[in-house]
Amino acid sequence: MHAMGTSPAVVMKAYVMAYESMGMTRLEAANLLGISEVALDQSLYVGFKETSQECEVQVALIRLYHLLFALSDGDSRLISEWLNRFNFHLNAVPVTVCHNLAGILYLTDYLEDMRAGDAMPFVDIKGHIHATNDTEEEQYHR
Repeated sequence: MHAMGTSPAVVMKAYVMAYESMGMTRLEAANLLGISEVALDQSLYVGFKETSQECEVQVALIRLYHLLFALSDGDSRLISEWLNRFNFHLNAVPVTVCHNLAGILYLTDYLEDMRAGDAMPFVDIKGHIHATNDTEEEQYHR
């Protein structure tokens, strides 16, 4: 999952927008990349080599944010609520899961399944209950 052909500076700008929109601090964003805040600040205008581990993490977080944005119709309040509320399917608070690349990919897979409707009955990011078929859906709306 590399940002091939994308300027490292563009990836960095998108990363900053994503982590800020998700309510992460600069320290959390730096820790996620495995670097110091000073190194993060120094790379703000140049980014990281597109084949680096840092870039891979950045692209994964950007992708996660885009899924959250799409599922919430861009409602930052819903994104924040979903990220910070205990999720029974994940058995965790989502924001605590995305502290490394594996966690970000896990959340991304979960959201993609949710978006595709492949999951068991669940409450989506907007708080609506969904089912795996029409019969179950009718039961939830009675």
